[in-house]
Amino acid sequence: MKILLPAVTSLLFAGSFVAGKYTNLDLGPLSTTLLRYIIAVLALSALISHYGTKSLIIQKKDIWQMVLLGLFGIVGYHYFFFSSLLYTKAANSAIINATNPLFTSTMAAVFLRERLSGKSYFGVILALSGVIILLTKGNLNFLIDMQFNLGEILMLLAVFCWVIYSLMIKNLLKKYSGFTITYYASLFGTILLFFLVPLEGFYTNKMTLSTGSIISLLYMGVFASGIGYFLFNLSLDKIGPTRTASSVYSLVPIFVSVLAFLFFGESVTLIMLFCTVLIIVGLNLALGENYRVSRSNFQ
Repeated sequence: MKILLPAVTSLLFAGSFVAGKYTNLDLGPLSTTLLRYIIAVLALSALISHYGTKSLIIQKKDIWQMVLLGLFGIVGYHYFFFSSLLYTKAANSAIINATNPLFTSTMAAVFLRERLSGKSYFGVILALSGVIILLTKGNLNFLIDMQFNLGEILMLLAVFCWVIYSLMIKNLLKKYSGFTITYYASLFGTILLFFLVPLEGFYTNKMTLSTGSIISLLYMGVFASGIGYFLFNLSLDKIGPTRTASSVYSLVPIFVSVLAFLFFGESVTLIMLFCTVLIIVGLNLALGENYRVSRSNFQ
């Protein structure tokens, strides 16, 4: 059971990378995020009976922080995430996404003065090396010429948004549960999206959704953001944050590579495998015993 929890969670989160490819055929990134999070908020609302209505009580002074969480964690992250899938392989986006906790722990050390061990810093260097090799396709001349794939740059921007989100919730976690923070971040993110989707002509253009897009939206809303979140929190309780984060962030790129091959015939190159190994090893070295995570961002 303890082994299955992070594995099933990873598989559910990995499906979002494949689902995003389908929704990109019919919708813009903002529109996809809005429809997905309308479903997600409904799914999270169904969990209120489990956590209790008291879980929704927050102080007035924290409302703006929750709004900013929605801006960076829901709107910003998902806009860049879905945009990246337009220009690069799903597996590449997943590999870069796996560096989220590494960047977060590094920025926490810089801005929140959290201490990292020498082993953790070495892990960060390993993982960053994997990202650089992936971005340059193993050709360091790309660094000199600044020739990077747009999709992978967009995914790095998504990671940047999630780092801001993660740093913001450090103090909020002292007062609120992961469910409370996620619920309000999702709710305010959805409200913000209602005002942003006109940029993609969401209210004026005729929207035609294929069966694949509808299934993908339902999958991302219910299974990735709803059930996936619930299983992730359950895994935190059963095996702890360090093992959960290490397992989930390590397994998602592997599952995404398999799913992308099955659904889109995306090939897995030696460079991708090498970078995945570097990032996974770096991830496990960098995550200390006190590493805390509120919610995975694979949705």
